[in-house]
Amino acid sequence: MYDQLTDIFAQNFGGNLHFGYWENEKDNSSVEVATDRLTDLVAGRLALSGVGRVLDVGCGSGKASVQIATGRGLHVVGITVSDYQLQLSRVRSYDKGLPGRVSFHLADAAELPFGDSSFDGAYAIESIIHIRDKDAVFGHLARVLRPGARLVVADMYLNGEISGEEADLVAQARQLFQAPPFITAEIYRKYVHRAGLQLLEFTDIRENVQRSYASLVTMCHQIASISGGEASSQMATIAHIIEQFGVIPQVSYMLLTAIRP
Repeated sequence: MYDQLTDIFAQNFGGNLHFGYWENEKDNSSVEVATDRLTDLVAGRLALSGVGRVLDVGCGSGKASVQIATGRGLHVVGITVSDYQLQLSRVRSYDKGLPGRVSFHLADAAELPFGDSSFDGAYAIESIIHIRDKDAVFGHLARVLRPGARLVVADMYLNGEISGEEADLVAQARQLFQAPPFITAEIYRKYVHRAGLQLLEFTDIRENVQRSYASLVTMCHQIASISGGEASSQMATIAHIIEQFGVIPQVSYMLLTAIRP
C-alpha cells in the first residue's frame, strides 16, 4: 500500500503523508502549510533544539524528517517498511544537502534494530495506526529512548464505542488503508503505562485536522475524473467512504506526549 499510494498522498498533502493542522475556522492556510504545521507541533513537543538524535517512526516521504532536522538542528533517523519510501526519503535528504544529519532505514517499528537508550526523542505521525502489535511498538520505543527523552504520537483514535452503520464505515476505512482495529484513548494510555513511560499529554485535535478529509475526498474525485471506467468508479467509492468516515463523531485525532522516566 505504501509503495502504491505514497506519491498520490504526498501530492495531495504538500509533500507530506499526514493530515494538516488549522488553527481555527478562519485559518486559510494551504494544505502544505497546515501539514508542515502539524510536523512543527510534534517537533515542539520533543522539547529538543540544536542537539539530539531523534527517531521518526514511519518516515513516509521523508519531508517531516528533513523539516525537523533543519528546523531544530537535530539528527533524525527515519524508518519505514516500504522500499519505495526509503528511496524517496534518501533522495530528499541528498537534495536538501543533509546526508549525515538525516538517515533512513528499512525497519519494523515492532522490532526496532537500535540499541537501548540510543535516542533523545522519538515521534510517530500517523504510522502506529497501521501497526497491529502496538504493545511491541511502545515497548521498543521505551527501550531505545534515553531517560528523560520524549515520545510524541500524532494519530487517529476512537473517542467512544461505535456500532451499526458507523462501525461498518470504520471497517470499510480500515480495509481501504489496511489498518488493524482502531483503539480508544484508554487503551493508548495502557500501552504507554505498560511500556514504562509516563503520559504527559493527551490532546484531542480533531477539529483542527478535520479539513484533511475534504482534501482527500477532492483528490479522489480528481483521480476519478481522469481515470475512466472501473478505476473511476472505484475512486468515487473511496471518496464516499472517506467522506462518511471523516464525520463519524467517535473518530478523533490525538497528540500524545510521553516521557521515559
